[in-house]
Amino acid sequence: MSSPPTSHERPAFARRSLGLYAALLLLVLGFALAAPAFRSPENLLLVLRQVSVNGILAVGMTFVVLTAGIDLSVGSLLAIAGLASALFAQLEPSPVSVALALGSPLVIGLLGGGLNGVLVAFSRVSPLIVTLGTLTAYRGFAVWYRVNPVYDLSGWYRELGQLELGLVPLPVLVFFATAAAAGLVLSRTRFGRHVYAVGGNEAAARAAGIAVERVKLAAYGISGFCAGLAALVLTARLGAAQSVAGQGFELQAIAAVVVGGASLFGGRGRIRDTVAGTLLIGVLFNGLVLTNVPSPIQQMVIGGIIIGAVWLDGVVQGRER
Repeated sequence: MSSPPTSHERPAFARRSLGLYAALLLLVLGFALAAPAFRSPENLLLVLRQVSVNGILAVGMTFVVLTAGIDLSVGSLLAIAGLASALFAQLEPSPVSVALALGSPLVIGLLGGGLNGVLVAFSRVSPLIVTLGTLTAYRGFAVWYRVNPVYDLSGWYRELGQLELGLVPLPVLVFFATAAAAGLVLSRTRFGRHVYAVGGNEAAARAAGIAVERVKLAAYGISGFCAGLAALVLTARLGAAQSVAGQGFELQAIAAVVVGGASLFGGRGRIRDTVAGTLLIGVLFNGLVLTNVPSPIQQMVIGGIIIGAVWLDGVVQGRER
C-alpha cells in the first residue's frame, strides 16, 4: 500500500492524509472511552470483518475514481457474482465444482466491469450514466434469474468464510492483500502512472501517447474484478446468496474512497488512504451502534462526513487551479 509517485504528493493532499489518520485515531480512542465493549479484541475483529467487503469494493473503486470516473454498478454486479458462486457451491465437492465456485464470481465481475469500461471508454457517454444503467440492468438480471435466496452451500465453502489464520479472519486478510497488491500496481508500475495521468489531464495523457481508452477499460475491469472478489468473500461468510445482496454497497465504496481523500476530479488518491477511509467509516458505524445512537442519526452523521469530504476536495482542487 505504498504511496503514488511524488508528482502527486501536493502539500494540501499530504496534510489531508495526516488529518484522515488523526481522525481515525481520535475516533478509536473516543469510542474506546465511551463504550468499553468497543475496545474488546472480539469487537475489533468484528469491525475488520464488517469492512472487508466494502474495503475490497473501495480498492477497485479507487482505480475508477483516479481516472475521473465512477462505478455505480458494483453492488448489483456483486449480487450476480454471488449467486453464481453459491449455485456452484451447492454441488457435490469436486475439482471442477470447487474451481467454478471460486472462479465464476471473479470472471463474472471482470466481464461486468469490462462491459462498463467498453461503454465508458468508447461510447464517450458519462460514466455516471453508463454505470447507473448497468446498475439497473445487472440488478434486474439478478432478480429475474433467481428470486429466492440460495442456501445449503457445501460445508467446505461455508468454512472458508469463517476460516481464521492465526487470529485474523480470512476475509480481512483478503482485503489487506488486495489493497497491498493494488497499492503496488498504482505506485510501482507503468499502468499505475498511466491511471494517474489519465485522471489528471486526459488530453495531455493522450498527447503523450497513453492509450486512454485501454487505461479506462482496465480500471473498470479491475473494479468489476474486485466486485466479484467481494461477492465471493460475502457469500462464503454469510453461507448464502440472494439477488438483493449488495444494495447500497456502491455508495459505501464511493464514500470510503472520497473520505480517504481521492479526488472525484481524478488524478489524486492512494490505496492506503482508501483503506483508512474504509476503516474510519466502519469504526464510526460500529461505535455509534455501541453507544446506542439511533440509526437515522447514524445515516445523517455518515452523510455529513461524505459531504464534508467532497466539499474539501472541491476547495483543494480550486486552490490548485
